[in-house]
Amino acid sequence: MRLTLTMLALLISIILTAQAPALIPYQAIARNAVGEPLASSALNARFTIHEGTATGTSVWQELQTVTTSALGLFTVQLGSSVSLSNLNWYDGAKFMQVELDLGSGFVDIGNQQLLSVPYALYAGSVRINVSATGDTLFVGDGSFVIIPGVSEANSSANGTTLHTCGTPNVHNSNLSYGSMTDQEGNRYKTIVIGTQEWMTENLNTSIYRNGDAIQTGLSNTEWANAVNTQVGAWAYWNNDANNACPYGRLYNWYACADARQLCPVGWHVPTDQEWTVLTNYLGGETIAGGKMKTTGTIENATGLWYAPNTEATNSSGFSGAPAGFRDNNGGYGYIGYLMHWWSSSEVGMGSAWSRYLGYSGGNVLRVTSNKQVGFSVRCLRD
Repeated sequence: MRLTLTMLALLISIILTAQAPALIPYQAIARNAVGEPLASSALNARFTIHEGTATGTSVWQELQTVTTSALGLFTVQLGSSVSLSNLNWYDGAKFMQVELDLGSGFVDIGNQQLLSVPYALYAGSVRINVSATGDTLFVGDGSFVIIPGVSEANSSANGTTLHTCGTPNVHNSNLSYGSMTDQEGNRYKTIVIGTQEWMTENLNTSIYRNGDAIQTGLSNTEWANAVNTQVGAWAYWNNDANNACPYGRLYNWYACADARQLCPVGWHVPTDQEWTVLTNYLGGETIAGGKMKTTGTIENATGLWYAPNTEATNSSGFSGAPAGFRDNNGGYGYIGYLMHWWSSSEVGMGSAWSRYLGYSGGNVLRVTSNKQVGFSVRCLRD
């Protein structure tokens, strides 16, 4: 029997390729000592991946039972019972050891270095987000690489990272930002916070994802009547287009909930629970707000908030600026004092969950608001 297995080791042929999901198809022809196929035979096969060298630490192992064809051929999908996705493919060489058992115990039939497979599997977790002025490479584990001197994520002036429309004192110059583009061609900076990637600027599109125009130019009466019409609408703060930079547009909740989608492909209006994931990651509602607010004050000409802008550090890079809002009767208020964002989660027929930051505290508040109110929107990557 040992001679037969030794001959198998010499005659076995291996084909290794990668496909999605994270599986490695393994195909072999089993032959006996005289080179004849082991037809219609039951085999136990054990596959082990070693780190670094052929005898290195075992980092993965799977046992499979197979039956050969009339030609001695068998095929298995490695990773079908023990996941391959947790392997550190991108660091160090990997070697595949194969052992067979014909009924008298496992016998080692060979060890071969994996070459293209780890790279193919690792490539499955990579996505690239290309801005108009540079590249940001995002990896599936949440890390990213900025191309120095090229990426828009690194643009700054006097040590302060600029808003994409040019306003200073918005972003955190100590952090690296990505970018995204909406359906109207507007560019925004983005940041990875924990397991999420957020826009770090307020949405500023006048059209839905499918290209349809979002209603605008509403009088106070028409704006208030959205509670009855349930039609999505937007407005600039105080009907002044100059407020688009850096505050974006104000949307009622019906625009957020419209089936035509307010956010671009690959992004969505965050749910109430997704907002909670963010604030929990930043330490909870009592302190997260300071980590989300832009720094500086209007009085000192160092920022966009009125003093005291309590506890503002923008350490998360979220870069919340005080865009104010349009109330349920159509009036405008609190620019410089409050930053208010919608979630996509409704509470009842007339209200939905939202989040807001204030100039006098470092907390972030979770509140319900009338759906016809105009708030800012931050999109979250799907």
